[in-house]
Amino acid sequence: MPKFNSYFPIPAIDGAEILVVATPSGVETLNATASQIAGAPADSPPSGEFFAEEGAKVSRFGDRFFIGAASDYPALNTRDVARQDWLSALMATTSIGPWALENAQAASLSRFGCSGFVAGSRTSDALNSRSKLGHIPSSIGVASWGIADDTTNPTLTTAYAYYGEAWRMPGVNYQPSFVMELEAVNLGGAAHGMSTPYHPNCGGGTYAIQIGAGGGQTEGTADCEAGIVFVSNPDSWKTGILFSNTALTGTNGEDGGYGNALSMARNQGIEWRTPETRENVQGLDAGAMLFSTVAHTDNGQRVQFSDDGLLVTNMTGNLLFSISPNTIPTNTLNVQAGSGLAAAGIYVQKGEKGSPNLGLYPAEGGEIQMSSPVASPGGAVPLSAEGGFLHLNVNGKDYRVPLFSVEQVGG
Repeated sequence: MPKFNSYFPIPAIDGAEILVVATPSGVETLNATASQIAGAPADSPPSGEFFAEEGAKVSRFGDRFFIGAASDYPALNTRDVARQDWLSALMATTSIGPWALENAQAASLSRFGCSGFVAGSRTSDALNSRSKLGHIPSSIGVASWGIADDTTNPTLTTAYAYYGEAWRMPGVNYQPSFVMELEAVNLGGAAHGMSTPYHPNCGGGTYAIQIGAGGGQTEGTADCEAGIVFVSNPDSWKTGILFSNTALTGTNGEDGGYGNALSMARNQGIEWRTPETRENVQGLDAGAMLFSTVAHTDNGQRVQFSDDGLLVTNMTGNLLFSISPNTIPTNTLNVQAGSGLAAAGIYVQKGEKGSPNLGLYPAEGGEIQMSSPVASPGGAVPLSAEGGFLHLNVNGKDYRVPLFSVEQVGG
């Protein structure tokens, strides 16, 4: 075999013969192009280390990096190119244009309809590597940061740590499309504890989404604006949040049981903002709100819509009062508050073919009770009533109550 580096130099390379190799029989050339050699599959066994100074091998690409079908994109400074990757070609047919790979530092597109990119991390590896890393990191499958550091005002720059789109193309009418699906898989049985608003993360709990504010920083931060915001861009959502009928433990959505769709702490509530503008802010003021200030469950109440009507009960289910349903009511009840000398009262609004009657039906032997100071007890009763008579029907019998004026009774 020739001694290494002892073969004769070639002054120039002709044709495709660009690689000179030494074999046991002498000097030979390989008919290969530079792209074939540079594109040879890389198979690098792991070094067993993580940091470079300890022997870990770190590959670095100073410029852009495209994998799979993304390599079809020519990466020119114009969108008007003859050869496109399939994503850019698809986006070019829409109003927004093929911006995805044009702006990508690195990209991976599948040629076979499989996962375009997969990432994973295990907590067991984090524990086993604590001496190597110097700490136990959080095992994160995909980590992404979008940094807003443009201080010009106004500015058009916007930071997104993650952005995704799911496209439904014309003619697709069977399977749904999801921008993102987050699946929580619990292989460990019931969690040790119960998640509540006062202890949101119990030991062993499995959660699909946790939305935190502050990123674990210990100083220099402030409250964030909102955890979830729905906008039209430009299309709107038909439903903001939807729970499938079998999504919640405790009910199948059809009969029996109860599933807790939303749990909040005391003094947290829901409010509806008005479209008014105050201090140059539209929607600053609330027009309605729903919240609880109950501190002890024994003092709490429940509101339930049932086939029997609107039920208000205590927290053990005992009925406090109810409003029964009526499919075609002709008389409606109006409860009206008063101010000053105006009386608060209950009024019957008579509809077409309705009745002006207001019914009070105490149980057998019951009383209609009213408490008010009695004026002029023992005074003479006038012979006539200037206000006429109030008609009452008690147990099927009609009674007349005279309506005396204040002057008649000497008040």
